[in-house]
Amino acid sequence: MADNEKKVLLSLKNVSVKFNVRGRILTAIRNVSLDIYENESLAIVGESGSGKTVLTKTFAGMLDTNGFISSGSIVFSDDEVSQTDVRLTAYNRRLLNYLRNTLNKNSQLERGAAEYRRILAKQADIKHVKALTEAEEEDYQRRLKSARDNAVDLRNYILTLDHHSAADAAEIKSSQEKLHTFETEVESIENERKALIASRENAYRSDTARQAADSRELEQLKAERARRIAAPDKPGNPLGLTDEVLARNDVLAREILLSIGRYPIRSQIGFIRKLNRAFRDAMAIGEDLNDLGVKNRIFQTAVFYVEYRSTDEAAGIIHGWAVIDCAHVKYTNDWQQIRGRRIATVFQDPMTSLNPVITIGKQIMTVILKHQKCSQAEARQRTLEIMGKVGIPEPEKRFDDYPFQYSGGMRQRIVIAIALSCQPKILICDEPTTALDVTIQAQIIRLIKDLQRELGFTTVYITHDLGVVANVAERVAVLYAGQIVELGTVEDIFYDPKHPYTWALLSSLPQLTDKNSELFSIPGTPPSLYNKIVGDAFAPRNKYAMAIDLKEEPPMFKVSDTHYAKTWLLDPRAPKTEAPKNIQNLHEKMAAIYAATDFEE
Repeated sequence: MADNEKKVLLSLKNVSVKFNVRGRILTAIRNVSLDIYENESLAIVGESGSGKTVLTKTFAGMLDTNGFISSGSIVFSDDEVSQTDVRLTAYNRRLLNYLRNTLNKNSQLERGAAEYRRILAKQADIKHVKALTEAEEEDYQRRLKSARDNAVDLRNYILTLDHHSAADAAEIKSSQEKLHTFETEVESIENERKALIASRENAYRSDTARQAADSRELEQLKAERARRIAAPDKPGNPLGLTDEVLARNDVLAREILLSIGRYPIRSQIGFIRKLNRAFRDAMAIGEDLNDLGVKNRIFQTAVFYVEYRSTDEAAGIIHGWAVIDCAHVKYTNDWQQIRGRRIATVFQDPMTSLNPVITIGKQIMTVILKHQKCSQAEARQRTLEIMGKVGIPEPEKRFDDYPFQYSGGMRQRIVIAIALSCQPKILICDEPTTALDVTIQAQIIRLIKDLQRELGFTTVYITHDLGVVANVAERVAVLYAGQIVELGTVEDIFYDPKHPYTWALLSSLPQLTDKNSELFSIPGTPPSLYNKIVGDAFAPRNKYAMAIDLKEEPPMFKVSDTHYAKTWLLDPRAPKTEAPKNIQNLHEKMAAIYAATDFEE
């Protein structure tokens, strides 16, 4: 089946993830776009620090508290979670009427939208006259960042010196003097910036003629806006709204009710305030509220958007369909509907995933009871069934065992059982075999593949071991410095790789190294993710790099319908460059290497 015929289960669009680390911003994921399909096996590969785990934690809602999604969207498509119904109780009918009336009242502002946009533009012009230009502000921030970074680095360096050592005394004194210089530089740049802003504000105040002209123009625009907003005197329609606007607002009111209906009343009040404010602002500037993108953005100020489908008046139920953008899921209960229940994770060390003082059976039961509506007896039966599926012998006898009574491979089977206990749509396997010996690794990989075939979930493998990838994945995404640099089927990546980083990863496979020859290692180190990356991030380590690689970031070139690579080598103007000889004709080499590997029955 072609990719465009498969159902997209999870879609990432231009996602960026940042972390606040001791006052500095680290960009871990940079503008990643990726579609994950139903029932597929996808491998995400790259060196340590490439962003593999951060990427999957992002769409599983497991980012550390100092991490945040700075831009982009992550839309999760799942019929069970997306289907949204709200019962029209007496309270909800009153709430629906309130929402409709509020939207209608705010819709009067749309009549004065053109004048309001001109008012905002004029106010922005006045502000720009008194403020720094964008280029000036960028230059000041660049200089401030450089001076502050130097000061931070020097403070850290001073902490490494021995303050009781006579040998380090001179170095400490010299470093403290340099630190004082950097701190003085920061203060000087800040004062310079403030002085320039103050001088421009004073210049504007001194130009009384311009101030008067600007004031007259603003007053005229405000008066014209007020005149247009004033309601026409129409019998039966005191607000003077068209039938189209009234019908649109009725749909919007139902969509608001659908979007907030699953939350407690106390939370609903806060969401309504945010949404009313957002819709009022959008109406004031005349945004098209029939546009899906506009509505999605407005709803994201509080909740994710639920599209209105129909109303069953006889049953008193409104039906909707949620557009679940994980990048904007803020409410804990929403994540509990997704994480664990629809997206589950198997981590690399089972002992850190299991509670050592709670029995195996109880740990699995707890997850089932939390996410599924069933009794204790049903949960116990489902626990025994899933223990049997993952290969635990005699589940009844092992139900009350503790984790320490299991071997590493058996503990990993229990972690898999917990992850699969709620029948998730996506199973993330984060280096699931790293802590296991080679024989057990093959068993665990085979188990995951067998369960995927039986239960029909999507598997996302996170690994640096391309040898494992060749046996488990249908598609591969190669990550470097927080970006996908190559994406394709496993055949594309192994037998027709296009990015020099992929070439380097394949060349570093020990299995491809001839006897008595030196193992290949990628030269250099990945770039600092604290700094802005210019050009191709891999360029400093790439012997095939061209001048443009150091200046401009390459686009994602299309190699085929299934294969994409982010390298200037695919530009028609680039010199023809072939993959290294040791990874050419890789199909035959890989077949010989893994012919005896016990990944399949």
